[in-house]
Amino acid sequence: MSVRDPAALQAAAAALADDLAAAATPLLGVALAPVLLPNERREAAHDPRRVRPGLLALATEARTFVLDCPYLPDLRPLAPVLAGPRPPYVVFPDAHFYLTVLARLGLAPPRLGCTRTAALLLAEGTLARDDELEFHNLVERYLKRPFPARWKQGQIALFDGREYLDWDRGAVLAHTAGRATELLRAMTHDHLRPRGMSRAFELECKLLPAVVAMESAGVAVDGARFAAVADGWRREREATADPERQAQLDKLITSYANWPRDYIEKDGRMRPHLDPLGTDSGRFACSRPNLQQVPSEYKAPGLRACFRAAPGHTLVIADYAQIELRVAAHLAPCAALREVFRAGRDPHRATAATLARKPEAEVTPHERKLAKAINFGFLFGMGAERFRDYAQTHYDLALDLAAAERAREAFFSTFPGIAAWHRRVGAMSPREDNFVRTTLGRRKRFPAGHFSFNAALNIPVQGTAAEGFKKAMTALHPALAELGGRGVLCVHDEYLAEVPETHAEAARTLVQQTMQAAMAEVVPSVPIAVDSRVAPSWAE
Repeated sequence: MSVRDPAALQAAAAALADDLAAAATPLLGVALAPVLLPNERREAAHDPRRVRPGLLALATEARTFVLDCPYLPDLRPLAPVLAGPRPPYVVFPDAHFYLTVLARLGLAPPRLGCTRTAALLLAEGTLARDDELEFHNLVERYLKRPFPARWKQGQIALFDGREYLDWDRGAVLAHTAGRATELLRAMTHDHLRPRGMSRAFELECKLLPAVVAMESAGVAVDGARFAAVADGWRREREATADPERQAQLDKLITSYANWPRDYIEKDGRMRPHLDPLGTDSGRFACSRPNLQQVPSEYKAPGLRACFRAAPGHTLVIADYAQIELRVAAHLAPCAALREVFRAGRDPHRATAATLARKPEAEVTPHERKLAKAINFGFLFGMGAERFRDYAQTHYDLALDLAAAERAREAFFSTFPGIAAWHRRVGAMSPREDNFVRTTLGRRKRFPAGHFSFNAALNIPVQGTAAEGFKKAMTALHPALAELGGRGVLCVHDEYLAEVPETHAEAARTLVQQTMQAAMAEVVPSVPIAVDSRVAPSWAE
């Protein structure tokens, strides 16, 4: 049924509410086609922050409505349908995209599922092509039903200001919305649940509103200061004769100098795209721009100081301490490393003491620095030769091969549970299909002939850490709002929130405690530590 005026929208909302109230399990399938004017670039339809909603289909088990959004000045009559006392489970083909568009219309369903998210998890890190995630391909794969061939060319509605140029898109959306809940049910019941991946799927869906809100908020940037830092790189590049320094400066200039021009919006904020399923481990990917790659103050003095809080606000910056070692102690499991953390000792001093054959209290700063390189270098299967390069590049430590071998022996001698874990992973046959999993069940599959020892160690640890972090982000989204704050950026294991100055300390405590508690849910055997501070900029 087509809806093109406010009265029809009110009637549709009432009918949808009646259907959902009568259903044993209230389910609502949703599909959206962006609207483009004939002279607009088609690529714009794939950016949820640029598109205008064209056709919006809403389907219960009883009926489907297709809303012609350009004719409807206000979609708020749908809000009670999505978030009533018994809110429906709203199923999207691509929840991240749809939620971004719907948020601009004042619509935010509290319970949601996503067929694209389910498909990404079921791919288990072996996705060959992005088109495998397209809705019609998922229908054919998981429901074993053909999708009309004429409807496979995308869901974009062209509009000339008076009428749609392709009315068949309404039929596409009605079909998609009607199939969405059926498809997700098949994917969850027949595939995610038997593989033990339901908890990972539920977490990813619950996380998405926080991600969309963080993207919408963005982070404030001092554009003039950023440009001045970039100009300083250019002046130094012209003045220096050191080839190594020239190469560093060239990389900084090429990578970051144009960000103020390309990415700072009119309100002085950068809004990168965050992809919570952008890596095999489940860690975030970031693009347009990639703020996860902003170098430290040591490598690019002054750059992080350009990322600041808005007037009257401050930043709360929190970071998990030694999280990969803590997660590895839990997963391996490693009793010795667990005991280090439970006793409040320093794992780097523990390794240094073994290597230097002295008590931990007598370890020197240089010995601890070497041990830090050892712990992080050998944790995920690095060999002695590669460790030499790693120690030189990241810690400015020069070692011969014999010293690197002694360092490796010291690491495994200090933490025998880690050594046993490495042996178990190393025993996996590269000629057979293998998989590893995180605490919540996310899986990484290695097809026969494509096994990676390093990845098989790394992914469960980084993925479990990502799950704890995502739980924290999900909880912090509503909790910070009560203080007038909001999350503005996540970078690996670091979380940035922008909060009113009057609530700075309360927000810092909230962020730190929430991050600790969330990680403890997936890593219960080891104490979790979070470093937090209040600062006017990212650098301070």
